[in-house]
Amino acid sequence: DLRPRAFVGRYIQLDPIMAPFQTGRGIRYEIVTVRLVIGENSTARYACWVAPTMHEEIMFYLWDRTLTPADFEGERKTEMSQALLKLITDKTDPKYYAAVEFAGGFEEMDEDSSNLSTLCK
Repeated sequence: DLRPRAFVGRYIQLDPIMAPFQTGRGIRYEIVTVRLVIGENSTARYACWVAPTMHEEIMFYLWDRTLTPADFEGERKTEMSQALLKLITDKTDPKYYAAVEFAGGFEEMDEDSSNLSTLCK
């Protein structure tokens, strides 16, 4: 059931992205996992439907930046999350997603978010 509000605050975890990072030894690739948090006035159906397209947009965004490990820490991480949310809301509808999060390491997913993540690939 993809009722409105049933999934508010839940998220769609996108497939991992191999993003290039600039290091002192040149470019290396790191896995980045992004989560799209369902917005308060969204229905999961539409957020789910556009998630694969937004995965591609995020991938291109990350590839076009010269990332460093510092981009995923503190204020820079927050700024990048906000920039990605703006990119996504400009391409879709502002009500679909409330936030963009970066998942780190292995984190348990709640059942609803896990089901959405599987469904919305």
